[in-house]
Amino acid sequence: MEEDTNKVNSDISVQFFENGPELTSIEVGRKGRAPIISRLHRALFTLGIVISAYQVRTLPNGVVERIVLQRRDGGSMSGELSHLARATVLPIALESDT
Repeated sequence: MEEDTNKVNSDISVQFFENGPELTSIEVGRKGRAPIISRLHRALFTLGIVISAYQVRTLPNGVVERIVLQRRDGGSMSGELSHLARATVLPIALESDT
């Protein structure tokens, strides 16, 4: 499984995990911030993507959320849909809670 990491600053990290060309999961770490699962769920659902598994780990100064993705119709999440999912996740993950 490949990992694509985008670090904006030390407070936020976003990692996209792939199996070949297919996007399989996302991991978002945010320092001192509330989980973003509800905002991501609504945005991804509009693209036809559902969350098939979710884990959150609390750290002394933040949270790390691991989100496993799946298409509603069971197809693969590759190509344009993979790019749309990334473009949807990044602004939400990088958004301030205030």
